[in-house]
Parts: sequence; structure tokens; C-alpha cells
Amino acid sequence: MNMLLRVCLLLFVVLPAASLLADAEREISTALEYYAEVWNEGDFEMVRAYYHPDFMLVTAQGAVPLSERLEDMNALSRSGEDRGELNYTETRIQPLGDSHALAYGRVRLAFKDGSAIESWFSTVYVKTPFGWKAILTHQ
Repeated sequence: MNMLLRVCLLLFVVLPAASLLADAEREISTALEYYAEVWNEGDFEMVRAYYHPDFMLVTAQGAVPLSERLEDMNALSRSGEDRGELNYTETRIQPLGDSHALAYGRVRLAFKDGSAIESWFSTVYVKTPFGWKAILTHQ
């Protein structure tokens, strides 16, 4: 009987955690696919919905707050320049507690002239009432 109780307790704890991880993986993968789709369409108003209001982008040049990131994207859109086609690959997602998760992988921006920018990215997401939102990206 003691063994049966332990197995039941283990299933009570492990199965919900596995389900939460699967949900986070699916939802964040969908968010990345959506982000690439709206980027490729040039719909920067919809791109805004991907980010948490406290978002920060960290690059080799320093930290870029959300307002500056959005302004850079809007300027690119207004200029009519080739913004490139965005693609994510080799993406992995790991939970960081109940309300945060880490996604990392490769990102590629391919331009019409045949050139491309490829790098690794890591993004921390926070679960909000409106879904998973990117709060910190290192690229």
C-alpha cells in the first residue's frame, strides 16, 4: 500500500509538470513562428504584441529598450529597405519556474541580394494573461 501511495503521489506531481512544459514549449514555439510570420509580412504593429512592456534587447553594442527596438523597426519599415526574411531553427525551450521560460536557438535573416545574417539567440519569456511575452533577448 505504501508503494502505491508513492506512485500516485509521483504521478500527481510529475504529470502536471510535464503537461505545463509541453504547453510552454508549444505556446512559445507558436509565438516564435508568429513573430517570424509578421516580420516577414512587414506588419510591425503586430510585432509589438510579441513583446512584454519591460522588454530589453542585449547586443554587442549594449542594451536596447523596447521603445528603441520598435522605433528601429518602424524606421526600417518606413525606409522601404529590404528587411530580410526571418527564420528560427534548432530552437529549444526550457522552463524557468511556473511563469518564465528560456528559448534559444539559431536565427537567420536572409536578404534578397543573397546575403544573410545568422546568429544564436536566447530569449526569456514571461507568462502573462495574454500569453507568453518576450522580456529579454540576447543576440
